[in-house]
Amino acid sequence: MAAPSSSSAATAASMCARPPLTTLPAAGRVLLLPAAASSLIRARRPPSHDALLLRRPSSDVRCRRRLMTARGERPQEEEDDAEEQHVGFDAAVALFNRGDFHACHDVVEELWYGAEDPARTLLHGILQCAVGFHHLFNQNHRGAMMELGEGICKLRKLRLDDDPFSRFRDEVAAVLQFLYRTQKELAACTDELCLTMDGSPTSYQLLGNFAAGQQLYKMEADADGASSIIFSASASSQSVPLRVKLPALHATEQHLTALQCTYEYM
Repeated sequence: MAAPSSSSAATAASMCARPPLTTLPAAGRVLLLPAAASSLIRARRPPSHDALLLRRPSSDVRCRRRLMTARGERPQEEEDDAEEQHVGFDAAVALFNRGDFHACHDVVEELWYGAEDPARTLLHGILQCAVGFHHLFNQNHRGAMMELGEGICKLRKLRLDDDPFSRFRDEVAAVLQFLYRTQKELAACTDELCLTMDGSPTSYQLLGNFAAGQQLYKMEADADGASSIIFSASASSQSVPLRVKLPALHATEQHLTALQCTYEYM
């Protein structure tokens, strides 16, 4: 079946306005917090002595200190927790790239709390992508598509080009189109009802609920060391399973710092 029309992309774009922050509890269950509840967890920690350096006129110091929390640093009263003190953006990247999306979410969420734009928007987008892939491999296809769509919206808002973050954004967008296409083929008809899968908001919602709880997607390592997402369903007539590249984030804390220091937020 042909890839979805531009209307499907418009559908994904329409999700940009959805404000809730998504969080994953430690037990592996999925919880979507409403906007009102999210304000309770976004309270900033008391500023440390280092945070006060933000007031210095030096632009170099200002750029460094604006990313203090995004580097895994903590206020002085929390420095006794050595394990948390050394968890930063590089650790989040490593977790994402090895498929530990739940743990990646937890790390990025901590960084997101204290970051400022544009890093804040970037981290929020990465967080939602991690949640989306966690959903995908745990049979929550609707949740996966919605979170990936929202994450893409955050990353597109930054209007980045030809850098590790823009390449990650494009790879995630390719996965979202793959999910829409494969589920569209699978959900086109049920035993009781044929659905018109035209990319409209209504059909998108119907699509997302179809095959809930079924293991349709799995990760598979490729010969070149990368990984792919494999679509496989008993109802599918594909002799060769469909696949798409699993996105990888090839960025470091230095890329995040450079973005924070040089990017003029739109």
